[in-house]
Amino acid sequence: MKNLKVLVILSSLFTMTMGCSGQIAGVIRRDAKRIEITYTSSRLTAAELTAVLPDGEQFRGKAESLDRTQDALETASTASSLQSGRFEAVQGFPGNSKATLSGNRGQVIKCRFKITDVIMGFSSGGTGICQISDGRVIDVFF
Repeated sequence: MKNLKVLVILSSLFTMTMGCSGQIAGVIRRDAKRIEITYTSSRLTAAELTAVLPDGEQFRGKAESLDRTQDALETASTASSLQSGRFEAVQGFPGNSKATLSGNRGQVIKCRFKITDVIMGFSSGGTGICQISDGRVIDVFF
């Protein structure tokens, strides 16, 4: 009986940490062009994200849970930097996960996501907002 309990617990943990992947649909506000962000994650750890803009620029980065205290410290410490004003749309979104993706042409995309179930991760669905360093805003849903 004890072995059965251990087996059930191990199976549950394995299922929770199994990797999953999928698509996050996005629409660029300025010109209504669609993009897809692909995620690959193990539910309890950070997700790997990739995206391609309509002009072909490719982005890669990680999503992780949003630590409100750390986020507030980072925002305050970069308040005087050149980047601080470029991501105002993202800074105002009340999400529970954040991501930074670097592009192969020098641009950056910052995102915040409101994931429905943080334990299940992106596969549970949600909404979000991303902003490209050139100012374009992307509404996302999954």
